Amino acid sequence: MRITFICDVFYPSSESTSQLFAELLNRLAADGLHCHVIANRLPNLRQRLATASPLDPKITVRRVGIPMLGRSSLLLRAARYLAFASGASMHLLLTRADRLWGGTNPPFTPILLAAVAALRRKPFDIIIHDVYPDGLVAVGFLREGSLVTRGWRWLNGWAYRRANRVVVLGRDMAALMQRRYRVRDSQLVMFPNWSPFDQATPLPLTASSLAQRLDLTKRFVVQYSGNMGLWHDIETLVRAAKLLSSDERIHFLMIGEGRRRNAAQQLALDLGITNMTWQDFQNRDALSDSLACSSVALISQRAGLEGVAVPCKLYGILASGRAIVAAVPAESEVAKVVGEEHCGVVVSPSDPLAVAEAIRRLADDDSLTAGMGACSFAAYGEKYSLAAAATRFWRTWGTWGTCHDDR
Repeated sequence: MRITFICDVFYPSSESTSQLFAELLNRLAADGLHCHVIANRLPNLRQRLATASPLDPKITVRRVGIPMLGRSSLLLRAARYLAFASGASMHLLLTRADRLWGGTNPPFTPILLAAVAALRRKPFDIIIHDVYPDGLVAVGFLREGSLVTRGWRWLNGWAYRRANRVVVLGRDMAALMQRRYRVRDSQLVMFPNWSPFDQATPLPLTASSLAQRLDLTKRFVVQYSGNMGLWHDIETLVRAAKLLSSDERIHFLMIGEGRRRNAAQQLALDLGITNMTWQDFQNRDALSDSLACSSVALISQRAGLEGVAVPCKLYGILASGRAIVAAVPAESEVAKVVGEEHCGVVVSPSDPLAVAEAIRRLADDDSLTAGMGACSFAAYGEKYSLAAAATRFWRTWGTWGTCHDDR
């Protein structure tokens, strides 16, 4: 079986999407899948490859576009996306594959993929990581009803309805795709994310080399690990830390990067917060250790973004066996999973007092925190491990099936 997968970031990038798909494709390649990945160029690629674990030889990577520099500049990002689209289109038209795959990063990928698949008469599947432009509308970057919004949604709908399968990460996302884009039930595939690493048992905080290096082994560590982008309210977590600053047991560890990190870090400085440490993204090989540097894990998703994205940090947290404080919309996939698995506490987004109270409650009750952590790890082992994702893939795509005739 041969697939061509187009995505913005891929191995050896440290971003979450890259880590997830590098691990899954490695696992699938061991079972016989051949995958050709078309990805954007990375800065310092040789240096990154020198320290990264190798990919299976059945996975080949074609780099196109320009290196991911200046991501904070909208103009430079637009230039990078345009260069990537041009290079990827040419390569997609020429590459040999049984099936085409694409995500929503960059956001225009579904439209590009549908156009190429129509020219080549190839079946294709779309994996919805984030729903655009809906997320940009929800956070105020685009106006509801504007020409750009309406045009983009029309093109997305055209692409989604031509796809053989539209893969969604959560039940809230499935509902949004049906409601707004008229995607058929027969097209939708529920394929939740998975942990990017496997482990037989959770690591205790005291065994984490990161905890030892930061002198946190005797603290109640509240960790946020992952992207700090548009979909996340990092400032609420900073304000929650301020509310808990008098409790010497509790320390916040913020790991990751993104557009909202600088503003949140500046807020922490302005508030005089001393119970918070900031770290950059951790390498894929160190992820299990870094996630173990926590007593409780945080997840944030801004109000109005249910269905737009499912924070993939959830699944690494489950694998780490930690209790969760989720400041997310009540109807989001994260809230549903946390409630169903009894592995944490769900509070309203943008409510620092509720976040602080949930953390204090867990810090005061060791047995409650340990029990929720055990439920997290049980859910990971049963539903969200790498092995579970591989099994789900072969069950869904083991026979390619046929394309829909009513496009």
